[in-house]
Amino acid sequence: MQLLHVLGYLYGCHGQAKRGAAYLLIAAQLSPGNAGVLRTLAHLLILDGEADKALATIARLETLEGMDHPTLGLLKSRALLAAGRKTEAHDAMRSFLARRGAQ
Repeated sequence: MQLLHVLGYLYGCHGQAKRGAAYLLIAAQLSPGNAGVLRTLAHLLILDGEADKALATIARLETLEGMDHPTLGLLKSRALLAAGRKTEAHDAMRSFLARRGAQ
């Protein structure tokens, strides 16, 4: 499972987000509660222009982590922006920055 995660990440880092997402989807099937895999998957889905799938993955992460991970707000903002939902993206970014400043 870790190999799939690393392969997905590496493909994503080298401009092949679609191929990387495929590896991460397999990893997410093998370990559906692995938040690290799901975060990387959401990031690659955003890069690949799959904003709705990224938002669904982020929603899944929110139920797993209870919105406690600091990067979720940033990921959500980027996914909303990619989906064309600028006002919601702006609100999510504000929330992310406010939480970041509070830490």
